Order: sequence, then C-alpha cells, then structure tokens
Amino acid sequence: MKHLIKLTSFCLMLVLCILPPSIQAADQLAEIKERGRLLVGTSPDFPPMEFYHLNEEGGKEIVGSDIALAQAIADEIGVELYLVTTDFNGVLANLQAGTIDLGITGLSKSKEREAAMYFSKPYQQEQSDEGYQGIVMHKDLAATFQNLDQIQAAQLVVGVQGGSIQYETAQTLTEKGQIKQFATTDSAVMALNAGDVQAVAVSSSSFLPMLERFPDLRLLDQAGYDLDPTGYYGQNVIGFPRSHDNQSLIDLCNQVIDRAIESGQMKEWSQSARELAKQGAE
Repeated sequence: MKHLIKLTSFCLMLVLCILPPSIQAADQLAEIKERGRLLVGTSPDFPPMEFYHLNEEGGKEIVGSDIALAQAIADEIGVELYLVTTDFNGVLANLQAGTIDLGITGLSKSKEREAAMYFSKPYQQEQSDEGYQGIVMHKDLAATFQNLDQIQAAQLVVGVQGGSIQYETAQTLTEKGQIKQFATTDSAVMALNAGDVQAVAVSSSSFLPMLERFPDLRLLDQAGYDLDPTGYYGQNVIGFPRSHDNQSLIDLCNQVIDRAIESGQMKEWSQSARELAKQGAE
C-alpha cells in the first residue's frame, strides 16, 4: 500500500511538471473575468498620474493619466475597474502579497522591485517633456548653490516619499541618515515649506502642479540638477504580483499600452491630467 501511495504521488508530481504553467496555476486573467472586476492598487497622491479631484457635483474622485490607463485595461478585459487605494508603500506591499491584480501608481523599475514583482513594458518616460527626477528647495537656500557638487557637499536633510524611487535618488544627494521619509510627496513638500527639511527629491511632473501653492519653493533646473540623467528610474511601468500566473494579463496590458502610445492617447491622457491637476489637486 505504501508503495502504491509513493507511486501515485510520483506520478502526480510528474504530471504537474509536464503540464504547462497556464494549467498548473489558475490564469489570473481568467480569474478577473470570472470575478467581474479588475483590482488595481494605486496611491492617489501623485499628480498628474493619480490624485483626488473634486468633480462638478462636489464629489471627490480619483483621476489622472494612470487611472485612464487602468480604465482602458479594464475595458479591454470587459470588467469593472476597482481601485484599491493606499499609500505608495501599501501598493508595493499589496503587490508582494498578491492581494491586487496589478499596481499602477507612477511605478518605476528598480533591482529590488524586480525581485518582488513582474513588470509591463514602459508606458511613459519621465526623463522627457514629461519631467525629470529633480530637487526642490526654498528659493533663498537654492540661491546659495552654484552646482550639484555643492549641494552634495552640504549633506542636507532631504525629504522623500517613503518607498519611492526618490528615496534612492536622494542617496546621491546626502547620507541615508539625512533622509526623512513621508507618506506622500505632498507631506514632504509641506515639511520643506515649514522648514523641517532642507530639500525634497521629487518627480518634477508631480511637483509642478503644487508650485502655485508654495511660491517660496523652487524646483531646480533639469540642466545640472537632474538626479537621474541616464533615465534609469524614468520609465513608468505596471507592476504584477509574482504569486499569480500573470502572463496573459501582462500580454493584454502591453497591447493596451502599445495602442495608447501609437494612437497618441497616452499623451492626451497625460495632458488632460496635467490641466486637471492645475485646477487644484487635493
């Protein structure tokens, strides 16, 4: 009897090894279709990609170019879009735990993230007319520096959004012990305005909609002060849990991205989101 059990177990393992991955594990795209909704993680504090906005009826809604992309993916699948909102660290945690189908939240590749999740092809390049990885300071302090070397030598206290790419770019400016992490970029910028930090590492496209609210702050020019001159962190991608069988879902998302880029829809989403963000993101 023991031999029979061992033989049966061996045969089962052999069959599982032979079966293609799509049969071994439930296909995530099929699960989404059966469920009837796409669970998308996002941190709505990053205009113009994702942010809260008051609509004409006075209701608060989440908008942005990333949200438009998420809706296009849900439409392509034929299901409802359901946004799972957390701070940025929460999106990363949900991706690692597999509690969401994908994350669209101004996400960029890094070696650490590549070990924890799968990625789509890039859908937007930050180091372009869309923006760059920059530095924000009080105007008076900014005037005391002539170049990036001087800023690095000063070892400033630098604020960043926790878990973001800016935490990594800030390490090119100052020591780790001088970096303060905040829940949102907004919080970091407000801390700068209050004098709690001396600079903030930002995505310029995310900071520019805030500029009118903080007239004493200055975004340093891209020429000479770009913290990612090679564009390594500049490509925005969609993240997928490694715990799911995601290949068909990733393929579908890549097709939606290709069409949106080729048709010019991606640029339209970005431009519309920028205009909306200027009207006042919360």
